[in-house]
Amino acid sequence: MSLPHTVHDIMNRWILQMGFPVVTIDTATGHITQKHFLLDPDSVVDRPSPYNYTWLVPIKWMKGGVEREQHWLLLQKTCYCLCLMKTCMGQDLTGFLANLNVSGYYRVNYDMDNWERLLNQLTTDHTVIPLINRAQIVDDAFNLARAKVINTTLALRTIQYLSQERDYISLQHTGAQLLLILMFDRGQAYGVLQAYLKMKITPLFEHFRTITDDWTRVPTGHNDQYNQINAISFACRMGVERCRALTSAWFREWMLNPDHNPIHPNLKTTVYCNAIAAGGVEEWDFAWRMFKNATVATEAAKLRSALACTKVPWLLNRYLDYSLDPAKIRKQDSTSTIGYIAGNVVGTPLAWDFIRARWNYIYTEYGGGSFSFSNLLNGVTRRFSTEFELKQVGTVALS
Repeated sequence: MSLPHTVHDIMNRWILQMGFPVVTIDTATGHITQKHFLLDPDSVVDRPSPYNYTWLVPIKWMKGGVEREQHWLLLQKTCYCLCLMKTCMGQDLTGFLANLNVSGYYRVNYDMDNWERLLNQLTTDHTVIPLINRAQIVDDAFNLARAKVINTTLALRTIQYLSQERDYISLQHTGAQLLLILMFDRGQAYGVLQAYLKMKITPLFEHFRTITDDWTRVPTGHNDQYNQINAISFACRMGVERCRALTSAWFREWMLNPDHNPIHPNLKTTVYCNAIAAGGVEEWDFAWRMFKNATVATEAAKLRSALACTKVPWLLNRYLDYSLDPAKIRKQDSTSTIGYIAGNVVGTPLAWDFIRARWNYIYTEYGGGSFSFSNLLNGVTRRFSTEFELKQVGTVALS
């Protein structure tokens, strides 16, 4: 189809103003609006834009599993009724999916009735919705919830179908959103959430146990090989006992014969971490020896990260002390090592206390304006979510 404007006019709206829009479609009325998408609209003020934060948006869509003709959305910030789309769809505007195959750079929100129809489709036959759009629905919903455009319950409902999903792309995007949820693993609701996600992820773990003949071979195909990592990582984190037993057995086999590592290279990162998390001093000390003796940089990096996975507080404190000792941890790896420890729910308060107690030294050695120092602060405080923790961060920053 022909373009509604010149390429120059279309592209300037995407290049000369910040960000991208969220397109909201009300299938009951045919009204469609666009708005500059911001995760925290209350704290961000839009800079002046010559285009008033409106875009020329290409809309590809499907209804009833059938792809429809693409249209261009020519919208102002105020509500606008796209009569052309209503004509194409007849009087029934419900149950359709916009941004087909994610061909446009924007997020999509719908009226609640259409959300319900999409959720119903996911749970009854998710394959009707294209693979990349399944990932889009989850990603859009969770980011819209973070921006307080929709409620969190709706976002969580987009992963109800997860026990049926086997494709890597969709699960990888879903996993990124789950990591955001799991940042709140100190809250009282976490137990319920973990039990729910355990129920959803166990079928994926069992699927890979079956297709690998009880974990005795590597899956065929790159997507399945990558997805096997997701299956083991998510299952162990959600407390699937078979997963913990599996990773611990592989690691124990290596401990019995340090010269022969039976763990497949694809799985080393997740197996090392989960085996050390499930183990104790013996597993940690073995991993430390392997780290110090490693001659391949990638192997050393995997072990250095995995050492931060232990749930034993005094081991984490010892590792924090090691992080500032150049004889044990290279100086260029110090801040990322502390960040790994802070990424462990047990290590979060330990790393925060460690940073505060040595603030002047760390600030002097690593520089307040350096990239690594910024990453360190982000890593140590990523789980913070209360007013009290915010005040703590402000107090340290001013000291």
